[in-house]
Amino acid sequence: MLKGDTRFKTETSNTPKMAEHLHLEDDIMRNSLKTTAAAFMLVALTGLTGCATTRDLDTLKLAVEKAQSTADAAAAAAANAQGGADAAQACCNANTEKMDRMFKQSMNK
Repeated sequence: MLKGDTRFKTETSNTPKMAEHLHLEDDIMRNSLKTTAAAFMLVALTGLTGCATTRDLDTLKLAVEKAQSTADAAAAAAANAQGGADAAQACCNANTEKMDRMFKQSMNK
């Protein structure tokens, strides 16, 4: 409560609930100021120490390189599997054509 505030003359007024309410408001204001100050300090500290170090960048680079090599290996395996699937499909198509010719020959007889 401010000194010049004329809404409440004293904290020991006739209504103890009002005095308690004033204390609660003061506590809330102090807590919010403390929280705001702590948040500001945290942001400032993060700003000062938030920059990545060379070691962090090297670690990240190694992780990216490992992920890239894994992706390359997966792409090679997929290409190999696609080659096998294409060969199997070609064999299947050839067998189908052979069976069709055999069926047509048997129908002509």
